[in-house]
Amino acid sequence: MHPIRIVSRLLTSSPPEPGAGLRLGIFQGENPVGSPGAVVENLDRMEEALAIAARYGAQLCVFPECYNTGYSLGPALCRELAETSDGHSVRTARKLSERHGVSVVLPYVERGAGDAVHDSIAVVSRGELLANYRKTHLYGAAERANYVPGEELPPVVELNGFRIGVLNCYECEFPPLYQSLVRRGARLVVGPTAADHHFVLHDGGPTLVPYPDATEHIIPAMASVWRVFVAYANRRGWEVSERGQWEYRANSGIWGPDGRAVVAAGPEERHEDSLLIADCVPAAVTPFSPEGDHTADSRLRVDETLLPAT
Repeated sequence: MHPIRIVSRLLTSSPPEPGAGLRLGIFQGENPVGSPGAVVENLDRMEEALAIAARYGAQLCVFPECYNTGYSLGPALCRELAETSDGHSVRTARKLSERHGVSVVLPYVERGAGDAVHDSIAVVSRGELLANYRKTHLYGAAERANYVPGEELPPVVELNGFRIGVLNCYECEFPPLYQSLVRRGARLVVGPTAADHHFVLHDGGPTLVPYPDATEHIIPAMASVWRVFVAYANRRGWEVSERGQWEYRANSGIWGPDGRAVVAAGPEERHEDSLLIADCVPAAVTPFSPEGDHTADSRLRVDETLLPAT
């Protein structure tokens, strides 16, 4: 495997104190896809990334969507490679989080009840499974063919006395999901993703327009409107599978409550696997507005329940 490039934006030598914030790592890499051997390689790479994150004092490390298997799968491969929430990939993440002292956000393909397959995210810390979230907002015909949507709201977990919300890829573009997380106390939202340029549609045809770069407008806007840190954890490079070829945007980063990038992958990181590490400390960010607060000032009542999936 190639070396992992480090891009760090740390406020101090020590990570944030409990309650003050969180030192966050994002892994952006080009990974094998679509086989049991790929799962083994990806989990080995995860251990390498976590060992580095631990040396930098990271308290949480986030990996891209469907990290253990790769994203560009068809329904048959999803069923073949799916694991339960106590299967090998999540058990490995639990073991590694305990070994290295770094909490982990591990996206994986999950086999649920009745052999339903889900696009899921496990959040583990010190060997324990804190949350297992099944993506509720699926993107496009291919994801709907692969997965059954979850029925529970995105979770909020607490690490280092700091509350963290979890979204999955396309969900990072839905303002009401941020509102739900913020109302439940989230100060940081992490969003594993698999965002590319053009890709092959479920019917085999090409896309006519590229998938938009959410980090140009949507992610900074969500961070500034909802006054939270937003971490977007994407892939880089290519995936080649039964469904075609994908080139990912390599646009991972962390945006602060003022909408400005705390750390972001640049041109160099498009060509090398990278670990972005930064401190998410609200007190270190200049207020976005001299007086207004969108969350506190909103008079809209929102019934935070999910509509039936279509």
